[in-house]
Amino acid sequence: MCDLSNTGAWDTDKAILIGVGIATGGDLGLSGMIDQDGANSPWVQDPSEEVWDQFLGENAPRRQIVLLDHNLEKRFQEQYGGPLNDQEETELLQAIQNLIDEIPLLGDLNDDQNLNVLDVILLVNMALGILETDLNGDMNQDNGINILDVVLLVNIILET
Repeated sequence: MCDLSNTGAWDTDKAILIGVGIATGGDLGLSGMIDQDGANSPWVQDPSEEVWDQFLGENAPRRQIVLLDHNLEKRFQEQYGGPLNDQEETELLQAIQNLIDEIPLLGDLNDDQNLNVLDVILLVNMALGILETDLNGDMNQDNGINILDVVLLVNIILET
């Protein structure tokens, strides 16, 4: 039986578990979703099935787990008949870890997995309009590239 509590299972700053169901489903329906073993995941009540149908299509089978990447694209989708067995749990946790591993390092503008002066130079050129904007350099997450982002990136580099 699968226990997908998020305690130590994955980085919850990068992966969030959200439940969608017809109703609350009582204690059994919410098991593992709300305040269970450290997990406290949002639960969307969808009695009209409108959210479900918009997301997966009309009459899509229930008991599915769907993982979205950072661009909200479906990357993993599996239907289950009941509690996850050990193999299904392992596959799901691996799929979650794969998505976490694909999240780009904020500020790494040359994709070398390091923050250094090369990234600062690229970011300065973006702030000056010389290079096309890459929001991976948006260090303060204000949907733009400017000198504040450069200062934040430099400070992060100097702290490491």
